[in-house]
Amino acid sequence: MENKKTITVNFCDWWSDFNPKNNWLIKLLQKKYNVEMSEKPDFVFYSVNGSKHTDFDNCVKIFLTGENNLPNFNECDYGTGFDYLDFGDRYFRRMYIIPNREICNRGGVIENFFNRRFCNFIYSNGKLGKGAILRQEFCKKLMEYKHVDCPGKILHNIDAEDELAPRNGDWWNSKQEFLKKYKFTIAFENSRSNGYTTEKLMQPLQSFSIPIYWGNPLVTRDFNPKAFINCNDYDNDFDAVIERIKELDNDPDKYLAMLRENPMQPDFDFEQGKKFEQWLMNIIEKGNKPFEKGPVNFQVQELKNKQAALQRENIALKQQISITPQVSLVKPFKKVSGNWLYKRVETERYIKTYICGIRTRKRPANLCKYIDTGLQELERRLKDFILHNK
Repeated sequence: MENKKTITVNFCDWWSDFNPKNNWLIKLLQKKYNVEMSEKPDFVFYSVNGSKHTDFDNCVKIFLTGENNLPNFNECDYGTGFDYLDFGDRYFRRMYIIPNREICNRGGVIENFFNRRFCNFIYSNGKLGKGAILRQEFCKKLMEYKHVDCPGKILHNIDAEDELAPRNGDWWNSKQEFLKKYKFTIAFENSRSNGYTTEKLMQPLQSFSIPIYWGNPLVTRDFNPKAFINCNDYDNDFDAVIERIKELDNDPDKYLAMLRENPMQPDFDFEQGKKFEQWLMNIIEKGNKPFEKGPVNFQVQELKNKQAALQRENIALKQQISITPQVSLVKPFKKVSGNWLYKRVETERYIKTYICGIRTRKRPANLCKYIDTGLQELERRLKDFILHNK
């Protein structure tokens, strides 16, 4: 019997019906390790639905998401996302859904595909995200040209219970079959962000229905621009997009030519799933070795160096004040906001004050309080010195 290494893990901040004892991550890890749940784990796997991950210390934190969120490396040691970032082995860029190679096979396109129903619009979210609003506007505008079938909750105008399974049933496969009946599919993301492309584009491509896509500005890094209608190509001018739809809808040769295009770029990486698994195993093999992080920034050492420099400046300041006959009051320090390292210098004759700080997504108030408190104390000491030496 193979002896497997034992690792202790915890899962938190996932969706409500996520099973920490039976999920895809557990199954992946169990290929190589004995996995034990623990409240003091070596590895914490967390997502976007909460902040319990902040309660864990002395462990490696790994951020995983299916939403349009980037990892906060002030809090996690490693993370995945959809944007094209470069942060060494601490970040893994992956697609929302990795297609199989069968999507490239367009031999099944026949001339009769041109004679299918016009277009469909299947959505249940009508408010969350800019795209949720825009796609309704677009659908209404497109219906000025031809009727669009809307079997979902939003803009509902047809019943398709016999064709579409409920979401807690065989929704995915039934939707694929439903899309095969249409020439076009309105495929708008909820939000528009680099690298974030969901099933909304993938499903119609797999079903030989031309997507009318709004979303990822860099979508053509993965997908062939000749295989779908990309609103980005028209500067999101919906009138121009609809003119393109009309052109294809009335020209069998052009329509079928687009449908026969390979949806993926020639250099598309179909091995992302295996590479993600290897990335994760490499993290586990390193053991429980979290990066130095804190409420200020993951560049803690740089901040410590600047704090030490501030202390040295204060010592030098005291020495200068002791030999300076007249010193005016220190000007109030101006607050500076932002997400990056900043340095402000206030100079009044012999008095110099260097302040360095970093603001983060969740804890800017603590840092500002620290800086303000330090400055107030410095001003108080200077004022006291001046008053007692008049």
